[in-house]
Amino acid sequence: MHPKPAKEATSVKVILEWAKEKLLGVQIESPILDARLLLGFALGTPQERFYGSEDKILTKSQTDNYAKLIERRCKREPVSRIIGTRGFWNLTLRINSSSLDPRPDSEILMEAILRSLPDKAVNLKFIDFGTGTGCLLLSALNEFPNSSGVGVDISRECIKLAKENAELNGLSRRARFIESDWGREVTDKFDIIIANPPYIQSDTISTLDPEVKNFDPHIALDGGQDGLSCYRKLAPQFVGILKKGGLVFLEIGYNQSESVSDIMEHSGLKCVHINQDLGHRDRCLVLAHRHQY
Repeated sequence: MHPKPAKEATSVKVILEWAKEKLLGVQIESPILDARLLLGFALGTPQERFYGSEDKILTKSQTDNYAKLIERRCKREPVSRIIGTRGFWNLTLRINSSSLDPRPDSEILMEAILRSLPDKAVNLKFIDFGTGTGCLLLSALNEFPNSSGVGVDISRECIKLAKENAELNGLSRRARFIESDWGREVTDKFDIIIANPPYIQSDTISTLDPEVKNFDPHIALDGGQDGLSCYRKLAPQFVGILKKGGLVFLEIGYNQSESVSDIMEHSGLKCVHINQDLGHRDRCLVLAHRHQY
């Protein structure tokens, strides 16, 4: 996996070209971007571009370190997991093996929240089920500076990680995290519920991209035989803790809008809007108490 030619002195241009070819060889979708991100990380100066410094000479230790990172990416480990951070909405978050790697599709929930709640000065109580890195709760609190919230996760490691991310982004004062099997330990009522539960059918996890099936914890992916088991558990809990006039922002699989809407309707929640992701697929249900409509 070492760059060729393997010299003591290798330039930025030469090593980026080598890395791009290696990544292309294993069909990485964005080989140039990934090569640059990982080189920035290897050199301790995170950056995507090295224009103007293509002729900079790397030391052998820098070259060797970078080669190891490229080898990890060639095994389909995501760049975010190699680097240990992920940009989400307007935040930088730490990630680790205990948590789902936040995806751009989940930012659709943030867009839906801002569309439904144009007044950012409002004082709201948020709760985020399956908080993982804390990405959704912390992004919401960052947008609504007068609001507070609770992140819930069954994983003790995720709770620890989410607390670190709250601290990292200056949001610890308004964010609280509790270890709980969904709403079992939740006693308050909330204005806004956010949730991105596992929704992949158990027998299709093996067909997912290697970056997902080999590196995301399966507990954060597995939605049971039909992908809907978590929605069935959550629906009555949502009804019990959602304040009058409150809203639920719920991520779903691309083909689940009708089935999840039916599950929620059966418990007393009405779907008032469906938001689509970047691929124009249904991705976020906005729900309210049925009697409000």
